[in-house]
Amino acid sequence: MRKYVICLLTMLCTVWTTMAGAAPQVDETIFKWVQSSSRCDYCFNVQQISYGKDDEDQFDYDMVIVPVLKVYDDLMIHDVFTKRRWNGNSVEGFDNLVGAAEYYVINTKDKTVYFREQDYLDSTWSTLAVNKPDQSIEIANLSEKSFDYKFYSRIIDYALRNRVKLALRSNGTISDELLAQMQLEQDEYRLQNKEYDSRDNEELSEADAARVKAALEAQEKAKKDKKRAKEDDGD
Repeated sequence: MRKYVICLLTMLCTVWTTMAGAAPQVDETIFKWVQSSSRCDYCFNVQQISYGKDDEDQFDYDMVIVPVLKVYDDLMIHDVFTKRRWNGNSVEGFDNLVGAAEYYVINTKDKTVYFREQDYLDSTWSTLAVNKPDQSIEIANLSEKSFDYKFYSRIIDYALRNRVKLALRSNGTISDELLAQMQLEQDEYRLQNKEYDSRDNEELSEADAARVKAALEAQEKAKKDKKRAKEDDGD
């Protein structure tokens, strides 16, 4: 798990280099809005979501690293301010609080969310304070009606229906054999699970699509060659 944390910290630097000093507005090309509660909007970063590595420096294609953004309403801002002051924490700059960036490592197979970091943000997206919750959340233990359950489930759904794109983003040297396998898994998932939003099924770039097509064709040819060889042995 330590490797996932290192990957996450690297991602934080990338995200904030891009966002620092920006206007207090959510960029919809970066953050996908999922839902709004009475206290905040829930979004996750579709440009930074990627696969992590394990402690042996191998990619784990069941584990995704994802930054999320929660934009607070006035009541939530007041609650955060009040709780921090009550607990003796600094409230400097919190009169300009707009929300929080949170960073998760999610196991898409066993549906576990590792909540690694929470950064309170002001209206310039600058960090006011950092929390390290280091919590593990079993999605199965949440109510299906809860906002957290719906949010985590939506992130997992996005990752599963875009496995190939995430794999190529994370590992440019992924084998063609594995790439073809992931494409077939992705196609099956999309077939069996209707998307929440038609934009959730993202397309590959022309170059990536050509690579995947070639990988699938090579896999199909290998199957036919194997079948033919088996038939010839039987003659």
